[in-house]
Amino acid sequence: MMQQVDVLIAEDNLIDQKILSTYLAEYDITYMVVDSGEAALRKLQSVAFKLLLLDISLPGIDGYQLTKMIREEMEIDTPIVAITAYSIDEAKDKCFASGMNACFSKPISKIELVGMLTQFLPKEKLTSAQSRKFEVINLSYLKEISLGDLDYEMEITDKFVETIESDLLDLEDSFLSKNRKQLSIVAHRTLSTIYIMGLKSKLESTLCAIERADLSYNELKDNLEHVYEICQMAKIEAQLFIEDLKICRHY
Repeated sequence: MMQQVDVLIAEDNLIDQKILSTYLAEYDITYMVVDSGEAALRKLQSVAFKLLLLDISLPGIDGYQLTKMIREEMEIDTPIVAITAYSIDEAKDKCFASGMNACFSKPISKIELVGMLTQFLPKEKLTSAQSRKFEVINLSYLKEISLGDLDYEMEITDKFVETIESDLLDLEDSFLSKNRKQLSIVAHRTLSTIYIMGLKSKLESTLCAIERADLSYNELKDNLEHVYEICQMAKIEAQLFIEDLKICRHY
């Protein structure tokens, strides 16, 4: 049985190899890299790929020749996307005539690459590719209530970032002004803010302790520092999630 890998990158430029590898490594996508058409043909004899990314200007057997060999001699119908240093207008007709399915030009854009993955990889692979692993936030509840609506997810996450910034400022102001009553009110409000990003297990007990207003000054300070640290990390991850959603919505 042949080995199964998602993407074959045939690219002889070391910088472009690194760029493509770095982008794919961010997602749950397996890949192999070769630097010539001959090496690509050898890989295709032993590995089944779901998508081929081929540089047009490979040394020896170039991308056009390689595609014709893949289609006519090996009879492989795997989607092939061309990578070219030329303009798309100059290359696309020849790309399609040789049997390629799409092409994009250098410099390699992450958004454009993800668009190609969205178009040509299976839906289950795309789903996992959209799921960055986060250390602080938990998106299970948001995903459950959004029912796959990316616009809704973006709107709610953007609102979380805006609201948590305001909550943290109000917590700090209340603490510095020694207004225990206001601090309790803000802590209770912040409890509502954190739930949507799955922060209940990390912050609920701390915020409830702050809300009760029976802590010593040092205990209060320590609890607020913990809230601040977790929320700042959550805000960063939420912003990363928003960037991922923008890429997905673009295509």
